[in-house]
Amino acid sequence: MLRPTQTIYSAALRSQRPRRLSANPGCTRCLSVSGPVLGSRQADMNSGFTGTYDPSEDSGRGPMFNKRRFGVPQFYPRDLKRRVDSYVVGQDRAKKTICSTIFNHYQNLRRRHQHEHEEQNLREKSMRQRFARDRELHQKRRETHPVDDEFPGHTESVRELYESDRYETPSLDHLYIPEDHGIHEPVKIDKSNLLLIGPTGVGKTYILETLSKKLQVPFSICDCNSLTQAGYIGQDVETCIERLLIEANYDIKATEQGIIVLDEFDKLARRETSNGRDVGGEGVQQALLKLVEGAKVTVNVKDNRSSRSAPPITTNYNGGSSSSSSAQAAPPAAKVDQYTIDTTNILFVFCGAFVGLDKTVIRRVAKPTMGFGGEVKGRTTLSGEQQSLPPELYEHLAHHDSASDFTPMDLATPADLQKFGFIPELIGRLHNICALSPLSKEDLYRILTEPRNSLVAQYTALFETYPSRLYFTDKALYAIADRASISGTGARGLKMEMERILGEPMFDAPTPYVLITEGCVNGTEKASYWAKDGRFEVDRRLEEEQLNRTVQPPDTFERLREAGQSSG
Repeated sequence: MLRPTQTIYSAALRSQRPRRLSANPGCTRCLSVSGPVLGSRQADMNSGFTGTYDPSEDSGRGPMFNKRRFGVPQFYPRDLKRRVDSYVVGQDRAKKTICSTIFNHYQNLRRRHQHEHEEQNLREKSMRQRFARDRELHQKRRETHPVDDEFPGHTESVRELYESDRYETPSLDHLYIPEDHGIHEPVKIDKSNLLLIGPTGVGKTYILETLSKKLQVPFSICDCNSLTQAGYIGQDVETCIERLLIEANYDIKATEQGIIVLDEFDKLARRETSNGRDVGGEGVQQALLKLVEGAKVTVNVKDNRSSRSAPPITTNYNGGSSSSSSAQAAPPAAKVDQYTIDTTNILFVFCGAFVGLDKTVIRRVAKPTMGFGGEVKGRTTLSGEQQSLPPELYEHLAHHDSASDFTPMDLATPADLQKFGFIPELIGRLHNICALSPLSKEDLYRILTEPRNSLVAQYTALFETYPSRLYFTDKALYAIADRASISGTGARGLKMEMERILGEPMFDAPTPYVLITEGCVNGTEKASYWAKDGRFEVDRRLEEEQLNRTVQPPDTFERLREAGQSSG
C-alpha cells in the first residue's frame, strides 16, 4: 500500500503534475523503485563531496561535448570541373586530373584536421584523468599528513605536486617510447604534386586560379625565371613561401594549407655554363628538393608601417648652403618579423611549356626509319606539329576517350624529363604529369563567346561605358580565331587581335553603334559606325555575315521540287 509522503518525479512526466508516492516496506516493487533513490540521496546529504569524475565513461554529456565527425565532403571533382567549365574552354582531360588532385589535397587537409581534433580531445582527457588522480592523492596525503604551517581553512595547492618533480634527476627512460598496440594510429596520406605540360596560352594557370577561388585557399604564383641558388644575385626559393604568406594575410595555419604554382618551370633545366656552376638551373632544383618534400622554412618579413609613419625627407637643392642646412634624420629601420612555415601540406604545382620535349618523346616511341619495313618520316613529323603516332600508344592514359585529342606530350616519362635537363630527385617528387593539348580554331572561337568572362563580353561592357553598342559578325569572330591560331600564342593571341581591330573605334568613341565585320579583321575595310537610327542596318549586316553552321543536304531534284511546291 502506497502512502503520499515523498514526491518522486518521473523522467517521462516532468512536464505533468507530480505524483506523491512512498516506499512500502512490504512492497518489493516500491522498494525496487524508491530504494536506490533514497539511498543515494541520504548518502549525498549526510556526507561531503567525495565523488570524482571519470572521463573514460561516456555518459552522454550533451550536444556541446559531442565528438566532431568527419562528414561527407561538400563537393566532388565533378563539381569543381563544372565550375571550371564556365570559365575555361576545352582541356577536359586536364581539368579532370587537376580537379581530382586539388580535391584529394582538400580532403587530406580535412582528414588531418579531424585527427588533430581527436588527438587534442585525448590529451585533454588524459590531463583531466591525471588531475583527478593527483587530487585524490593530495586528499589522502592531507588526511594522513596534515599541514601545520598553513592558516586555518586554507587548502594546500596542488601545484606543489608538479613543482616537486622539477628537482628530481631526469632519467633517460623517456628517450625510448614503447609501441602501444592498443592505440590505433591513423594512416598518413602524403600529398601528390602536379606537373602541367603544355604550350603557352592553353589555360594552365587560369584553371588553377579558378579552382583557388572556388576553394578559397591561399594561392600564389611564382616565376621561376628570377630564382637562383642561395648566395647569388636573385631570389631564393623561399620567396614563393613568402608570397603565399602575404596572400594568406600572414596567417601561418592558412599558409601551410595553400597552393604554390611555380610557373615557367622548364626554365630551370640544366644548362651548360662556362664557369661550371649552374646557379639558375640545377642549383635551384637542388634547393627545391626539401621545400617540395616538406621542411620548416623561416621567412623574414619587413614591417614598413613604422617607416610609413615617419615624416618625409626633404632635400635642399640650394648650392653652397649645405653647411647651414640642418641634417635630416634617417628613417627608422623597419621591423623584421620571422615566421616559421611547415611546407609538408603545401601543394606544389609546376607549369611549363617544355619546348622541344615532344621531339624527345617521338624519337623514343616512334618506329625506326631504317631497314626493311621502316616508315619514312620527314622533318615536319619529328617536329611534333604533325605527329603520326598510333592511337594504341595512348590507351593506358587516364581519362582516355576516342574523341580526345592527344599529343606526344601525353607520353612524357621521367626519363624524358631527365633528358630535358632535370635531376631525378626532383622528378621523383612530381607524382602527376598532365599534358594540355594546343587550342584548335574551334576552341578559340568558343573562347571568344562562351565563357563568363569572354573577350566579346568584356569589350561589349567596355564600349557600354562610352556609351556605345559594339557588335561582331560571326564571320568576323571566325576570322579572329583563325588569325590567333596562326600566331601560335594560344588564347593570348585573341587579346592581341581584339586590341588591333578595336584601336580606331576606341579612339573615335562615342558612337551609338559600332559593327566589326570580316573585312575589318582582314584589313580590307574600316569599322562601320551608325547613329541612333541605324539599328535596322546593323541587324541587316549581322544577318548577311551570319554563318549557317548546320550541314546543308545536297541540291537534288527531289528537294528542289519540294521547295518549288512549298513556294506556291
